Amino acid sequence: MLKAIMAGAAGCFILMGCHHPPVPGRQIKSIEIATAGGLSVNPVVAIQIDSSLTLRYYGGRNAKPAGYYTGVVTQGFWDTLNIKLKKIDFKKLDTAQFYGMDEQVAEVAFYWGNHKRHIFKAIDGEPDSVSNTLKWIANSYKQVTLHHLKDSFKFETPFQALNLPIRKYEQVKLPPAGK
Repeated sequence: MLKAIMAGAAGCFILMGCHHPPVPGRQIKSIEIATAGGLSVNPVVAIQIDSSLTLRYYGGRNAKPAGYYTGVVTQGFWDTLNIKLKKIDFKKLDTAQFYGMDEQVAEVAFYWGNHKRHIFKAIDGEPDSVSNTLKWIANSYKQVTLHHLKDSFKFETPFQALNLPIRKYEQVKLPPAGK
């Protein structure tokens, strides 16, 4: 009888130990980021990362690699992403922050619970914690083994699809002075 009680108690402890409670701070279900440059030649990329650790990547103009790719991020990367987003208080970010014409701009969509927050932020201006975090996310594809896809996929962020022509400063025509 005592052996049966001990075996039952041991079984309960083993089963309880197998349960992994949610990690505090892991709020994000997914994030999408798309970047495009102003008057410069910054790459046009779009990245979507979700809680299943799947990364989807699109490389457009000036991006290497170009095309549609998929990969897998590590659990450590996902946890770091959630920590960084919590530090910048992503739920309360301004929806639009621009400072000039020749800046790389990020369009970001955050998804958590039943909520979504969509922002636009210049990421080449003065360095700050938000810009640094968004640049880190925009470059996350470099930390993943990417697998090329023949098919495309749709992003929530349409920014990368605009494919606006690049204008160099010397191409901008101003009216003559005095007119």
